[in-house]
Amino acid sequence: MLRPPAPTGFSPAEFLERYEQDRLGTLGSAVRQHGPVVQLAEGTVLVNDPAAAQEVLRRTNTDFLVTSTIRRDEVSGVRDDPATQEWMRGRRATQRGMSPDPLREHRRWLTSAADALCRQWRTAGDIADPLLGLEQLTARSFTTYCFGSRDAGPVPARTAELLAAITPLIASPFQLPRALRRLLPRYRRSVRAQSALEDELRRALARPGSGGLVDALTASGLGTEAVVRILVSSGLASYRVPAAAVTWCLVALADHPRTAEACAHALHSAEEGSVPEYVRWTLAETLRLWPPNWLIVRTARGEQEAAGWRIPEGAAVLISPYVLHRSTATFGDDADRFRPERWQDLKPETGTYVPYGMGTRWCVGKALADVELSTLVSVLAGSLRFTVTSMATRPDVRTTLLPAGLTMSVTAR
Repeated sequence: MLRPPAPTGFSPAEFLERYEQDRLGTLGSAVRQHGPVVQLAEGTVLVNDPAAAQEVLRRTNTDFLVTSTIRRDEVSGVRDDPATQEWMRGRRATQRGMSPDPLREHRRWLTSAADALCRQWRTAGDIADPLLGLEQLTARSFTTYCFGSRDAGPVPARTAELLAAITPLIASPFQLPRALRRLLPRYRRSVRAQSALEDELRRALARPGSGGLVDALTASGLGTEAVVRILVSSGLASYRVPAAAVTWCLVALADHPRTAEACAHALHSAEEGSVPEYVRWTLAETLRLWPPNWLIVRTARGEQEAAGWRIPEGAAVLISPYVLHRSTATFGDDADRFRPERWQDLKPETGTYVPYGMGTRWCVGKALADVELSTLVSVLAGSLRFTVTSMATRPDVRTTLLPAGLTMSVTAR
């Protein structure tokens, strides 16, 4: 017999009120009080059972669907839909374009860019917005990797403008009917911002040059408009997600000086261009405790079963890596503690550690993100000591998981 999700007893309005007050705390509390699969309110199910989460993510595009765009416009998300097929073809082409040789070459470019940021921060001493500097660098990293010798022009700036425009749409838990939503000024701003970015991407694609990810995309048979759509989505993720992860790592190193010194020692002893194992553990622990993509949402296509749990028809299925990664069953009694050494022997079972998601919609940019994280942390942690001078108690969870109100100071090693 299938087990039903445990009910919280909240009405949708009661749940939304609690959720808006503290999103991470509300989800974590629901799991602690009610178990691994919880009906947060009618039509909304939180899945924190690793086996069930694995099922949901692996059966995406068939039984569990991605049913909205970056502006939360409705789409079918079904595998045999032409738009879904084109999207998945673009994802496969993107994955093929992130092969070892170009990534190795890109690491050299990124090391030089990170050295320049390091010198800038060392000169300043106080950093009013470390996330901003890292966002600007990872945006340049993505466009450089994508466009090869072509001039990308203001693509990074247009990407930042679109991200700012869609944040209010993504952050809101309320979804108005599309006819009403399209009348909102913030929705119209997002449309204009996306159009501006798409126009800039078309101009960049038409400029002379060669190399980069766009060559792999066009070689796969994708037309210009399909390539533009892939670059919009990937560019938005590449602008903020790697920067958020690096920022959280720097915060953790500031709060744990012994770990910071161990990283620096490992880096100074490593061969040039290599990433020491201890630094990899530190990055894995950062992504465990502060996964930038802290919430994954799917829609159940009809009533579904996942690892023995019954998922109601049409339910919004929430999987939170932030909550999942704090399971004491997987990570021990100190699961809330930052301890990179746990990764020396830890081999998480499938579905228990998903900072990049999994299944058909896993993060296709993982290979590039891994290069960015390991390179930036290696350069910055190897050259600087960080101190947190201010940071809000609760993170900013409106879109990506971000440290709120963060300022830092740095000194040279």
